[in-house]
Amino acid sequence: MSGIETVKIIVDAEKEAAKIVEDGQKRATEIRKRLKSLIQEQREQMLKSARKEAASIVESAEKEGKAEAENYGKGSQDEIRMVVSKALTKKDEAVNRLVNIVLEGKA
Repeated sequence: MSGIETVKIIVDAEKEAAKIVEDGQKRATEIRKRLKSLIQEQREQMLKSARKEAASIVESAEKEGKAEAENYGKGSQDEIRMVVSKALTKKDEAVNRLVNIVLEGKA
């Protein structure tokens, strides 16, 4: 093999290596672009899922809060009825006593 053939083989090998490196860089760039879009898509899906879950939690909390408020209101109404009932009973007893005192005082 002559020196020219050796140089030609080396030049061809360098060209081949440069082409392989260039192809590798192109492929790496494509992979990076796809990864960026995949990461962005996954991030958006996670955010969407988190928003749905948060909305569900808020809705559930609102329902529980309304139910608790209704139960508290019903309990308060029942307690008010009981107090009014006791007051009416005591009022009737007081009126009867007063009438008896007035009648006894006249007798």
